[in-house]
Amino acid sequence: MQFTCYDPKSQIAAYIHWGLLSREIWEANFAIYLPNGEILVSRTFAPRREGEPMYTGQAETKPLEPLEKWQMTYDGVVRRVLMADLAKGPLTDGLTERVKVDLVGTASSPAFGKGMRLDPKTMTAHDKNPAVSGSGLHIEQSMRVTGQVEIHGETIEFDAVGHRDHSCGPRSNSHMWRESWINGTFPSGKTFHLLQIHVTGRPTYFMGYVWDGSEFIEVSNHQGPALTGPLGEPREFETTFDTAEGPQVIHGEILGVLPITVLPQGMYPGVEPRGNLAAEAPTRWTWNGEVGYGWTERVFTSGGWVQLRDADARAK
Repeated sequence: MQFTCYDPKSQIAAYIHWGLLSREIWEANFAIYLPNGEILVSRTFAPRREGEPMYTGQAETKPLEPLEKWQMTYDGVVRRVLMADLAKGPLTDGLTERVKVDLVGTASSPAFGKGMRLDPKTMTAHDKNPAVSGSGLHIEQSMRVTGQVEIHGETIEFDAVGHRDHSCGPRSNSHMWRESWINGTFPSGKTFHLLQIHVTGRPTYFMGYVWDGSEFIEVSNHQGPALTGPLGEPREFETTFDTAEGPQVIHGEILGVLPITVLPQGMYPGVEPRGNLAAEAPTRWTWNGEVGYGWTERVFTSGGWVQLRDADARAK
């Protein structure tokens, strides 16, 4: 599960990603992005308990109303580092500081996705794709996020836009060599979510929608932004897709970045020089003159260098 949000007033973002390692251990990567280029970050673990929420003793995420409302809390310690430091190497041990977070995300669009598919007769090629959870559940949903973030005893009231991604089923990141996962929410009530995954030996995967405030709009021919560096380069980009109204172009500008090393299972903050890179970034979007906010996740796996260079060469 992934829970992301950005508050334009405070210019602070919150992020948590949950992974279940070997079906037994919860891994929670948590971060608070500050507008001065610092980031408060931690990675915690705990055994999974049947019937209990995702919980590591410091981090917790749970449903309050199914498909409508989720809560993300953090009550513990973090490392305060520069985002640029994490672009140079993995997070190290050191001085910690206290952080408390209590945020509730309420749906601003219906849940979008698919349920479990176990009957081989109903499965598609995507359902047999280990880079996107195979035949498992996959839900995306935009949210309005409110609550408090407390740093050094100072409480910041949070009023943010956010998004949750929730999936389950077999997952192997080693099959994925490039990915973009982007979403945004606008004052008009319009939201979008677009996911594109390039998988070794399998068709490119796409999942996405536009919610216009009353119905889902079908999207096709999506091209997501590529990642070219550990600080989220390029930091400005365009993403394109088609709807019934014709070609669409959305301009994105990232407002911070958490560099992460992706493992075959799980991940950790900071960049291993020869590892596989992900960049998690709160983002300002501009679409047809309207400004909104959301998130950009991009992944570049070292095994994809040859494929990406070839694709770039053909594009030129």
